[in-house]
Amino acid sequence: MTVFGFGEVLLRYTPPDYKQLKDANTFGVNVGGAELNALVTLSQFGHATEMLTVLPQHALGNLAMKKLYQTQVGTTFLKQQDGRIGTYYMEESFDFRSGKVIYDREHSTFAEYGSSVIDDLPIQSGDYFVLTGITLAVNTTVRQHIVDALTKLKQQGVKIIFDINFRSNLWSKEEAVPVIKSILPLVDVLFFGKKDATHLLETNSEEEDMKTCAETIQSQYEIPLMASSNRDIEQSTLQGIMLSQQSYIEGQAYQYTVLNRIGAGDAFMAGVLHGLIRNWQLDETIDFATKCSVLQHTTNEDALSVEESDVHNLSSHFGGLSR
Repeated sequence: MTVFGFGEVLLRYTPPDYKQLKDANTFGVNVGGAELNALVTLSQFGHATEMLTVLPQHALGNLAMKKLYQTQVGTTFLKQQDGRIGTYYMEESFDFRSGKVIYDREHSTFAEYGSSVIDDLPIQSGDYFVLTGITLAVNTTVRQHIVDALTKLKQQGVKIIFDINFRSNLWSKEEAVPVIKSILPLVDVLFFGKKDATHLLETNSEEEDMKTCAETIQSQYEIPLMASSNRDIEQSTLQGIMLSQQSYIEGQAYQYTVLNRIGAGDAFMAGVLHGLIRNWQLDETIDFATKCSVLQHTTNEDALSVEESDVHNLSSHFGGLSR
C-alpha cells in the first residue's frame, strides 16, 4: 500500500521575529505544500509515500528535493523541467494582527507540467491518492485533467482523499465550486470545514451545527467518511470530528499554543489516514489526528515530523521535559 500525493511543492519565505513583509530584509525558507506536508508525516509513521509533482532543474529545485530525501518521501514519479519553483511569502500573525500570505506560483514547473505526472501511474487497488483544493487552484489545465484522472483511479480501487482547503486569494468561489462539486462524488475521505458547507458549497446555514453540515454533504455526495478539525479561538482548543456511514464522533478537545499555524490541517489529515490504514477504531483515529494537529502548532516546520509514540504521549508530556 502506497500513499500518493499530487500537488505543488512550494518554498515559503517568512520574515523572522514576526516582522511585517513591508519591513523585511531577510527571510527564513521552508519547503512545503499541503500534499507534501501530509506525506512527510505519514513517512515518519512508517508508510510508503510517493510525491507526484514537477520541480525545476536548479538549486531551488534541489533544495526541495533534499527535503523529500531527508523525510523519506518517495520521488520515483517526480519530474524535473526547466523553469521556476512556486513560492509564497508569509507574514506571521501576532496578537490582534492578522497574518498575510502572498502567493507567487504562476507559470511554475508544476503549473506548466503538473498534469502529466498523473498519466499512466502504476497505482494499485488499496493505494491512497491525496489531493487538496490548493492544487486545484493552480490553473485550468490541472482542473480539466483531474476529474478524468480521479475517475480512472476510482475505477482501479484507489481511495481518493480530498481536502477542500479553499483559498480565496488563489481562485474565486465562482471558479472553485463547480470543480469541487465535480470531484466530491469520487471522494472516499473528505476533509472540510464548517465554512465549506455554509459559505462555499452553501449546503447549510450558519445556524446549523457541524454534525448537520457533515450529514448534509455526506448525503448529497455519498461520501463514506468525513473529518474536520474544529478550532475554538476563544478557548484555544482543537477538537476533531468524524462522520462515517454508521456514526458521528466528536473527539476530545485539546488546548494548543501557536508557534506556527502552517500545516496543522495537513498533520490532522495525516493522523486520520494513519489510523485508517492501521485499522484503528474511529474514535482512536480522530483523537490521534487531533493530537497531530496540536503538535504541529508547536513546530516551525511546514510538516509534522515525529514518531507515532510522540503523538500518543502528548497528554502525558505536554509542556514537560522527557529525561
